[in-house]
Amino acid sequence: MLRGNVLGILSHRIAEMAMAVAAATFFARSAWAQKPPLLPEKDVAALAQEVSGEAAKRNLEGITRFHRQRGSKGFHSAAELVAERARAYGLSDVAILEFPADGKIFYGTQRSRPAWDAEIGELWELHKEESGWHPAVKLASYEAEPITLAEDSEGSDVTAELVDVGEGTKEGDYAGKDVEGKIVLAAAQPGAVQDLAVGKFGAAGIVSYAQNQKTAWWGEDENLIRWGHLNTFSANKTFGFMVSLKTGRALRVRLARGEGVLLHAVVKAGQHPGAYEVVTATIPGADPKLKDEEIAFSCHLDHQRPGANDNASGCVTTLEVARTLQKLINEGKLVRPARTIRFIWPPEIEGTLALLNGKPEFARRVKAVVHMDMVGGGPETKAVFHVTRGPMSLPSFVHDVAWAFARSIR
Repeated sequence: MLRGNVLGILSHRIAEMAMAVAAATFFARSAWAQKPPLLPEKDVAALAQEVSGEAAKRNLEGITRFHRQRGSKGFHSAAELVAERARAYGLSDVAILEFPADGKIFYGTQRSRPAWDAEIGELWELHKEESGWHPAVKLASYEAEPITLAEDSEGSDVTAELVDVGEGTKEGDYAGKDVEGKIVLAAAQPGAVQDLAVGKFGAAGIVSYAQNQKTAWWGEDENLIRWGHLNTFSANKTFGFMVSLKTGRALRVRLARGEGVLLHAVVKAGQHPGAYEVVTATIPGADPKLKDEEIAFSCHLDHQRPGANDNASGCVTTLEVARTLQKLINEGKLVRPARTIRFIWPPEIEGTLALLNGKPEFARRVKAVVHMDMVGGGPETKAVFHVTRGPMSLPSFVHDVAWAFARSIR
């Protein structure tokens, strides 16, 4: 995720991506003999003059105000914002589709996860004074930084000692340690710890300093706080707080030398029956025989606040593609496409599965999908833009179009 003033570096990259993707959408009218970007010069010029990284950045700033966990109030607010912008841009069939999620309903092989919301999440270290124990150091605050409260945490008000359990994922990590009624400090994700720590050994809660996935651009940064999550379907409900590696290491050192650490955790949060919300809109096709076929754009609207690059950059790029194409079509600068173009803003993975299983007619109509995930990075964020083709078992000319445009924007 990107934060604060780093948002500014996204606008140029988003504009490049929106330009390339918008152009690719209209490839079907072009001749194979043309060189990339495979469009008449006048169409490319119209797209280049209209697409706006600044317009996308303004939408990005709006979306990233919300903590967008599935089924949450924050996600609903983000969905409403996207739907409002789609209507303002003149798109057709704008709707927020709802698919019930209560932990019992299945979409295909996927069990729906109940919605989760949080209001309060604070973790304090207490210090002893003459008048008793008092809050002294705030280690985590959901209000200030929502990522510090692990997703699917349950409500609690606990004052307890902290016990270091190493990774916390093996029974041996608890050997010789009394964690019953106490808060455990673990290096692993809270969801990987809760059934042992809470379910078997009776811990009251979890503090985790788990680090990010060690792939691609990852490099150890002891000041970063990793998104954390508990096991949605575990019977051992509890709370989890996420702290930085620096904070975790400092606590471990203090505990190792025999110093007692007393924490006070206050959480007001929990799961509840809700719904996956999927925003969708279209640019209707012009050909009477082909307009029922669709070319889809998808992305991931959910993520933690701010989540500027992951995943909001793909969402606002898709929105900017929609705005640009609709405006140029309205002005007569682009010919309306033969097939309908559909734009979809779902929660990541599970929202798409709910859509395709809950409304199978969508899958039948869609002939190709352009999916935009994290597209806002650049040299400043050590990001690489990946264009991935479909499996060889599903051959399509769309793969070659994607390859051509990937080469054209390098």
